[in-house]
Order: sequence, then structure tokens, then C-alpha cells
Amino acid sequence: MTLKDDVNSLVELYGTCDPETILRELGVSVCNTDLLPPSTLAMKVTSDEETTIGILDNLSEHTRKFVLAHELGHVVEHANNSTTFYRAFMSGYDIPKIEAEANRFAFYLLLSGLELNESFNKYDFVRSYGLPEELARFVNI
Repeated sequence: MTLKDDVNSLVELYGTCDPETILRELGVSVCNTDLLPPSTLAMKVTSDEETTIGILDNLSEHTRKFVLAHELGHVVEHANNSTTFYRAFMSGYDIPKIEAEANRFAFYLLLSGLELNESFNKYDFVRSYGLPEELARFVNI
């Protein structure tokens, strides 16, 4: 299955494209915190088959949604891998493969709730989430 197929299956199963709702349905706890290392927006911790995501409590609504969608990508696609931190915008072209996959997963999920037309601009979309424009390369329509 592709990342897009996985996203579509989750959206169909849970009837939403909201990452926080899907995480809750999957039994993943989301905890707001201000105790993450500098430049870290979220952290996924799995212990004894229980997964918790710690996320900065001062993120904008859109950035929070993207970060949770990214972490959901790790939960679904990289369940057996340790993906400790989502840094404040891992950028450049040296992003590890699992981070790139989580970014693509997040954008597929966020786009699944939109009606797209010819005026859609992936750069505007990325900026609307408070993200750097260079992340637009992960937006596939």
C-alpha cells in the first residue's frame, strides 16, 4: 500500500481527516507540554506498546495539526522505529527517509479534507500551516 492509500483508509475508517481524532481512535495519547528540548515541536514515545506524543502547547492551530499529522505518519508507517523528535522544521535536502515519509503522510492527510481546484497553490498551502516553503516539495496532488 502507498502512503496515500494508508491515509485514505484511515480517513474512511474514522470518518475524519483530523489527526488528533485519529490518534485518539488508535489509542495514542497526546500530551501538551513545554518541556521539550529547544527547537523540538513534538516527540513520540512508545513503551510497553503504549504510544504517547508530547507536543509543544504553544503552537498555532495549523502548525499543531501538521505536527500531529506528521507524528501520526510515524505511528502508522514506522511503528517499529524510534522517531524521537520532530525538530522545528527539519529542512534542506538531508532529511532522513522516515521524516520525509512522515511529511508526505501529513500533507496527504491534510489535503484529504480539501476540495482542490486549478487555483490550488502548494506554497500557499504550506505557508498557511506556518511551515517553511521548502516543505512544499512533500505536497503531492
